[in-house]
Amino acid sequence: MGTLLGAAALAAFLLAAPAAAEDHVVGGAAWRIPTSPGLYRAWADNRTVYVGDNLGEYRVLPRPQQSRAVPVNNRVTDPAPRPVFRFETGFYDVVQVGRWEFEECTADDPYQLYRTGPAVIPLDHKGVRFYVCTVGNYCSLGVKIYVVVQPR
Repeated sequence: MGTLLGAAALAAFLLAAPAAAEDHVVGGAAWRIPTSPGLYRAWADNRTVYVGDNLGEYRVLPRPQQSRAVPVNNRVTDPAPRPVFRFETGFYDVVQVGRWEFEECTADDPYQLYRTGPAVIPLDHKGVRFYVCTVGNYCSLGVKIYVVVQPR
């Protein structure tokens, strides 16, 4: 009887557990001038993004025999999962803006600035999020995206 109750409690817990957060690499590869117009819009239209997800990805590095940091791309990093929003520092940035700024490719009153790559953008509440690149005229060349974050 105790085993049956324990199994029922475990099943109820697993059913009530929220779905795991998902990590989305914007554009599927890197944040850069798109190879075709509408690339980022098409990418966002083919995704369902939820509260708790991230724009970026977790990359699991191989665990070394010793519990030491491992070199990756000439940098020493911890072997734990790393959140990555792929862009090169100094060549690109990611700036969260309002709708008007998104349409006009400006960032006069930004919400968040991500100037150092790689970076992660946590999506902690529902709604529409607008992002642009403020380097040069990259936004006008298509380096901008908006995503609709759904409640989980």
